Amino acid sequence: MTTRAIGKALLTCPGDTIQETIDTIGMTQRELAERLGYPVNKLNHLIQGEASLTPEMAIKLEHVLGIPVRTWLELERMYQEDKLAIDEQERLAGQLDWFSQFPFSALKKLGIISKGRKNIDHVEDLLSFFQVASKEEWERIYVDEKISVAFKISLAHTQNPYSLSVWLRLGEKQAEELELSPFDEKRFKACLEDAREMSYRQPDDYLQALQALCASCGVALVYTPLLPNAPVNGATRWLKKRTQPLLQLSDRYKTADHFWFAYFHEAAHILKHGKTEIFLDGVKGVEQDEEKEAEANRIALKYLLGDFPLKKYANKARLWSEAELVDLAKEYKIHPGILTAQLQRVGSLPNKNLNGLKVRVVF
Repeated sequence: MTTRAIGKALLTCPGDTIQETIDTIGMTQRELAERLGYPVNKLNHLIQGEASLTPEMAIKLEHVLGIPVRTWLELERMYQEDKLAIDEQERLAGQLDWFSQFPFSALKKLGIISKGRKNIDHVEDLLSFFQVASKEEWERIYVDEKISVAFKISLAHTQNPYSLSVWLRLGEKQAEELELSPFDEKRFKACLEDAREMSYRQPDDYLQALQALCASCGVALVYTPLLPNAPVNGATRWLKKRTQPLLQLSDRYKTADHFWFAYFHEAAHILKHGKTEIFLDGVKGVEQDEEKEAEANRIALKYLLGDFPLKKYANKARLWSEAELVDLAKEYKIHPGILTAQLQRVGSLPNKNLNGLKVRVVF
C-alpha cells in the first residue's frame, strides 16, 4: 500500500465521531436519523465520509448529541483539508511523467525546484514557477495549436518545448526584478544609437550599461543563459497588458557579434511590429512572419555596420590581415569582432580566420 493510500485509509471524518458517540450512548443510526429528521441512507453517507457535514446538520447534532456546533464544523474543516491534501498528492503524482520531460539538473541548478530525487514536490515547484494549476494548463499555454491568451505562439513543433518554455519563463521572472521607466518609444529608438556606440567600444560593463539604458526607456532587457536542448538567440514579447516590452537574449554562440545582432534584431521587433506577437529568433518549428523577420535583420545590420558597404565584399574571398581589418573597422566605427563575423558571413573571410578578434559573451 502506498503512503498516499495509507493516508487516505487513516483519514478521520466527522462521521467517525458521530458513530463513536452513538455507540457510547447506545443509539442506532436509525434512531439518530429519526431524531435528526434525516433519511437513514443519507446519514449513513455522512458517517462514511461520503457526504459533507453542513452547518445546518451541525446545529441538529448539537441538539441531539450535545456536542457544540463549532466542534462539528472544525472536524469537517480538518477532514476536508486533509482529504484535499491527499487528493492533491495523487494529482501531482499523476504529473511526474510530464515533469520528467524538463531538464532536471538545470531546474535544480537554477533553484526552480528543490534539491533531491524527482518527487511530487518538484512537480508543485514547477507548476508554481509557470503559474499554472496543472500540466494541462501548461500545455494549453505553451504547446496547444490553438493559441492561448497568455502566450500567443505554439512551441509544439520546436526541438524541445519543455526546455524552451523554461527559458522563456525565466526571462519573465528576470524582468520582474527590474526597475523600469514607462515605455517611451521615441527615447528607445534614440537610445539605439547609444547602443551602437556601445557595440563599437565594447566596454567591460556593457551588459549592465545596456540593461540600464533599456530600463530608462521602459524596456526590460534580460540575459538568460541557454538551457539544454533549447536553441534560441533571443525573444521579444509584451507583458503587463502590452505596456512593457521584454527583450530577452541568450548566450547561444558566446560571442559579442551574435549578441549585438540579436539585440538590434529584437529591438526592431519592438519598434516596428506591434504588441500582439511573440518573436523567437533562431528557433525552428515556430510560425514566424518572414517579412517581419527580414525587416528586423535589415535594421539590425544597419545598426551593427552603419554605412559599411558589406555588399561590396560579398562572395569576394580574400586574405585579410588582422591590422587591415582592424583599421577598416575603426574607419566605420565597428568593433573588429563584429566586422569579422559579417565578412565571414558573406564569404569574404574564411570562417576559421581572425576569430581572435571576436569578444566572448558570458552571462
